[in-house]
Amino acid sequence: MKNNLPECMLAYPTVFAVSDNYNIFIPFSAEVLVKIRVAGKIYYDDCCGILRSNTNMHKVEVPMSALNEARGYTVIYRKMIERKPYYPTSEEEREINFDFRPVPDSGRINIYHVSDAHNLVNEPVSAGRFFGDNLDLLVLNGDIPNHSGDVKNFNAICEIASGITAGECPAVFARGNHDTRGIHAEDMPAYIPIHNGKTYYTFRVGCIWGLILDCGEDKADTSIEYGGTVCFHEFRLRETDFIHSVIENAEKEYLAEGVRHRLVISHIPFTHIQRPPFDIEQELYGEWSRLMREEIKPDFMLYGHMHICAFSEVGGEMDHLGQACPAIYGSKPIMAKEGENGFVGCALTLEDDKATVWFNDDKGNIIEKIEA
Repeated sequence: MKNNLPECMLAYPTVFAVSDNYNIFIPFSAEVLVKIRVAGKIYYDDCCGILRSNTNMHKVEVPMSALNEARGYTVIYRKMIERKPYYPTSEEEREINFDFRPVPDSGRINIYHVSDAHNLVNEPVSAGRFFGDNLDLLVLNGDIPNHSGDVKNFNAICEIASGITAGECPAVFARGNHDTRGIHAEDMPAYIPIHNGKTYYTFRVGCIWGLILDCGEDKADTSIEYGGTVCFHEFRLRETDFIHSVIENAEKEYLAEGVRHRLVISHIPFTHIQRPPFDIEQELYGEWSRLMREEIKPDFMLYGHMHICAFSEVGGEMDHLGQACPAIYGSKPIMAKEGENGFVGCALTLEDDKATVWFNDDKGNIIEKIEA
């Protein structure tokens, strides 16, 4: 890693791509005020004009075009001494600089996919360093924390991103079903990238256009496991309307100038019908599958949830609702009751005329290589 972090900064920043902006997340152990400078312009972590300090997770939104051009940013923070109603006191400002490399507009693109870490950190980081400093995009695809019963679990998101990217390249995030469980599930939007209050959105980085989808839970809302605390069917109906709106705006989305690759990222593999009681929403997921197949036409769908690493061809045994393209199931956590934990993740390289997929583990082994 290129910077020595101050003691109160818990991890390197994570630069999440959301629509046409970056959301830069930085966790701190102390109460601080945070702002970020890009090419001489200051961007603040504020809530309606109030600089935030009563949080351990700071978020600053920066225009994607500005950071892409500057190729670097400065985190400026100031420790609070006492935030009194009148005459609050704080320490002097401190600064730390970070380089940044945007996703290229052409050529080879290196992507790494992590899902289902379930609070493992060191193992996903070891696997996720597959490309080293040549990584272009990190995909965090749900269930990074084990659950949302403890707000400290959310730290795993930035800790994994920190270990893999060091704040120097973009990441994207999709919510998983374990993320929806626990008292702090309703607080999670303060710790993850969202767009207009939604956990589903599109993004554009370099020559890649992507669609982040959120299936919510993996069983019916009436399952006794949820105790009447969820309403994901209605959530998915609203998400279906969103997918239609993306299609209506195709010329500014996946058909925009310069788009060479299209990705759909979803924690739960909605084109695959699982055994009961996980075989939910077949009609709705069938509609999603049709819209992907007939309208959006992605190059790859990136999935997690199943705790496997597999490459599912169109029409293959895992394709039940009609995949639009190959689906990559890209993470396998190994939770050892005795002995070492482990992790198998997915490295993906996109080029104009081909793609390469590797499944690799945290011990440095390549499990499988697929030319697509």
